Amino acid sequence: MTGSQVKNFESKPYENLADPELAGGPGPRVAELIDRLSRLTRELQYVDGLNPAQWEALRFLSRANRYSRTPGAVAQFLGCTKGTISQTITALENKGLLERRPSNRDKRVCLIDLTEKGKALITRDPVRRIEQAVGAMDGPTGAAMVQGLSRLLAAVQADADAPLFGVCVACCRHLSPNEGCGKGEVGRCGVTGEALDSDDAARICVNYKNPE
Repeated sequence: MTGSQVKNFESKPYENLADPELAGGPGPRVAELIDRLSRLTRELQYVDGLNPAQWEALRFLSRANRYSRTPGAVAQFLGCTKGTISQTITALENKGLLERRPSNRDKRVCLIDLTEKGKALITRDPVRRIEQAVGAMDGPTGAAMVQGLSRLLAAVQADADAPLFGVCVACCRHLSPNEGCGKGEVGRCGVTGEALDSDDAARICVNYKNPE
């Protein structure tokens, strides 16, 4: 079989929903594409001495707010057991990428922070190759992908009863300055009652809840 006769599964256009292979709708094709992308993304993450699980933990911790940088929150976000996450965090600690410290709110809880070495490494996150590929697309295509994938993720999370997580400021429990916050405060957490700075408000939170 010549190269021209080989069917290119990855690049075949599926813009026409009348295509016989999409007779049952785009669902099967979308599932195939996501599965393939997840496998490729996983392969990208065997780099810089880390494995995919370690990159995922490092990536989450770099984006999480102070309520979410705990072993329990990492386990929830990644869908792993606490034992598995403990091993991953210990491995990253041993590499000098993370450090643990007691929480000011509860001394029984440890918070996990990226070290300077960890912060430097996350700037070379291999998943950024996906970001670059999307960035090379035209604006409408990129926006449509964000909208469609966000709706798909929400539907799958609801079906699996999975934790949502989300950016603090978009949470229905986030109190803005005109909703009872103190003078000069950027915002306040409706769960803990604590003031939030702009950095925390822009990060992922384990207490996130969708607006009703």
